[in-house]
Amino acid sequence: MDHLKVYKISLNPILLFFFTGLFFFLLSLMVLIESFTNFAKTMSSLGGVIFSIVLFYYTYNLLKMRKEGKGYFWDSEGIVIDFEGNKVYWFEIESIKYFNYKSGRSTVIYPHYSYHEKIRIRRKKRLGTPAHTIDWFTIENSKEFHDNLMKAWEDQVFRSV
Repeated sequence: MDHLKVYKISLNPILLFFFTGLFFFLLSLMVLIESFTNFAKTMSSLGGVIFSIVLFYYTYNLLKMRKEGKGYFWDSEGIVIDFEGNKVYWFEIESIKYFNYKSGRSTVIYPHYSYHEKIRIRRKKRLGTPAHTIDWFTIENSKEFHDNLMKAWEDQVFRSV
């Protein structure tokens, strides 16, 4: 099985962070102009400006990753579970499931418990996790991604039997 398709970062979170940052920046600017003599309002508006700068920076990073083609994909070795390129190998996976929460949908990859520590070390994380969630909100063509991933997972299961 070859590398199929890279599912890039969706424009939805990028636009959400950008417009939220723009809203906070304009709101803080209006408060700053209106009440420059009031110290408490000036400090709160500066906090809003700093928060909006953080959102603009995050928007810039997401756009940069999208332009670089970073995203989720799988190949003959395993599934890339984050935008840094960390992988969970096929033999480490116990199951892959679809979840529909009130806050959104996601694909969850459950590695076998005996591989949690190896994955944590490979990802260079302090704490391990029993599951790796790919939120549909963050990727383009999320339903297609999940359907194709499930087909690839079934192929891997039948190949190993």
